[in-house]
Amino acid sequence: MKKIYKEALTYILIGFFIWLIISIFSPSKGLEVGKVAYNAFVQSVKIIIAVFFFIGLLQVWLSSETMAKIMGKEAGWVKYVIASTIPIFIGGSLFSIFPLLSVLLEKGASYGAVLAFITAWSGKAPLIPLEIHFLGLHFTILRTVLIIPMALIVGILGELILEAWERRTIRVERAIEEVFEDEIKVEEEVEREIEEEEERE
Repeated sequence: MKKIYKEALTYILIGFFIWLIISIFSPSKGLEVGKVAYNAFVQSVKIIIAVFFFIGLLQVWLSSETMAKIMGKEAGWVKYVIASTIPIFIGGSLFSIFPLLSVLLEKGASYGAVLAFITAWSGKAPLIPLEIHFLGLHFTILRTVLIIPMALIVGILGELILEAWERRTIRVERAIEEVFEDEIKVEEEVEREIEEEEERE
């Protein structure tokens, strides 16, 4: 959590610095940016506070063992079903969902489950009435129906790709270690030969 707070503070300071520069060169645009930022902050702060409380509850009540059973690598199809359906009904913004996903990873959730989670979350059932109003009923139904299988596909393929990448990384690391070990052996052999020659002399 401390890492999340530090990163959030860093982004806030960067944003404030950029706003300050804009305000110096163009006070009117700086004022406009300030108003937009303030309105966005007011709209998001309630959701962010609620999510952070939820994250705190997860940290205290949800053990790593439980998370591993539900959404870990050994959870099988259960993790994909959960991660591809429940997130659709979760609201919030990216500023609130990313810290939540970070905690899930720390608790033992697999990358595949997290990939499926964020894909399904983009469905956002609470926004369906608004989507119907602007984009139409047929479009909304089609997108909502497709979001679950797409989340499953993204989660499964993502995990397969990441596992293959991890295996390749491990092989590369082992190859590097073997090279270093061979170099050490060669150096030791050379040192022994030099010592033997010195003893003969």
